[in-house]
Amino acid sequence: MAGKGESAGHNRVVSLVSAASELIEIKARLWNGYINVRILLYDYEDNESGPRSENARENTKKPKEFLCRIYRFSYLTLQLPNIIQYFQDFQPELAQRQLWFEYEGVPVKWNLPVGFLYDFLHLPSVVGDIEGSSGRSWTLVLRTQEYPSEYIIPFIYKNHDSAPDYDRCLKEVIVNQLKQSSFVLNGNSRSIMSLSETNSAKLWNSIKTHNLPVYESVNKKILPKDRAQRLPIKIYIPGTATIIQAPISPTKEDKTTSLRDVLETHLPHLFGPKNGNIAVPYIQGVDAGSLLDESLQTTWEIFKHLDNFLYIVVIPKN
Repeated sequence: MAGKGESAGHNRVVSLVSAASELIEIKARLWNGYINVRILLYDYEDNESGPRSENARENTKKPKEFLCRIYRFSYLTLQLPNIIQYFQDFQPELAQRQLWFEYEGVPVKWNLPVGFLYDFLHLPSVVGDIEGSSGRSWTLVLRTQEYPSEYIIPFIYKNHDSAPDYDRCLKEVIVNQLKQSSFVLNGNSRSIMSLSETNSAKLWNSIKTHNLPVYESVNKKILPKDRAQRLPIKIYIPGTATIIQAPISPTKEDKTTSLRDVLETHLPHLFGPKNGNIAVPYIQGVDAGSLLDESLQTTWEIFKHLDNFLYIVVIPKN
C-alpha cells in the first residue's frame, strides 16, 4: 500500500479485529493511515490544438511536482491551500481557478475520501504487488482548465476575492453525507440536524485538523445510542459504473449479518456457493477476505469513514 505507516498498521488491523479491547488502538491506526501522493502541474494544459510552440511542447514533458502525505480519512480539497501555495510561483493565477485532479485520464471525485479513491482508482493496478508498492506515490495531475462538471461536482461557492471556496463546498458535501448515513442508522436525520452550532463547528474543525478525539466526541451524538436500525454501506467495482448503496440490517431473523451475506446478496455473480468467491473485497486498503464471516456491525464500526459510510471496493480476481 502507499505509505509505510499505513501498510504496517493495516497488517496488524486484520489480526486485531476480533479483540474488542484493541478497538481504540485499531481506530487510531486506521485514522493515521496515509497515502503518499505526487501532484503534477504542467505549464500548459493540453487542448485540441496542443501547446502553442515547440518550447511549450517541451515544457509539457517537464511538469512541476508537489509531494505530500494525505490521510486516508481526509479529502483532496483540504490539501489545495498547500498545493496552491507551492505552485503559485509557477502559475500566479492558480488560486482564482476552479482546480480539479485527474488520474490516468479520469477526473477524480473530490467529494469522496482519499483512502477510498486510492482503493477504487489505483489499488487494482498494484493488487498483485501490494507489499512492493508500499512507499510508492500515487500520481495525480492537477488541472486548471475545462472543469468536467458532468463528472465531478463543481465548486459553487466563492470567497470574497471570487476564488473557489473549497472548504465551504466540502463542508456542505460532508454534512449531506452525514444526513444520509444518519437517516439509515437512526431512521431519521434528527441527530445531525439538531447538532448545536458549537458542535457543528467542532465536527468540521476536527475533520480539517485530523483530530480523532474531538471528531469522535461529536460523532457519537450523531450515531445511534443503541443498535443501529440499518448500516450505511457503499460497494464499488473498479472499472465499472456499478455502485451499490445499500442500507443493511445488522441482523436478519435473529442471525447476525456478515460481510459475506451482503456480498452474496448484492453480487451473487462474484460471491456465493454457485460461483465461489471470484473477487476480493477491500476495506480501507485491507484485503477483507478474512472478515467475510465477521459481524457486519463490527466491521462497520471499525472501518467506517468520516461520513459514517462503510466503503467496500470489490476487485475481481484475474
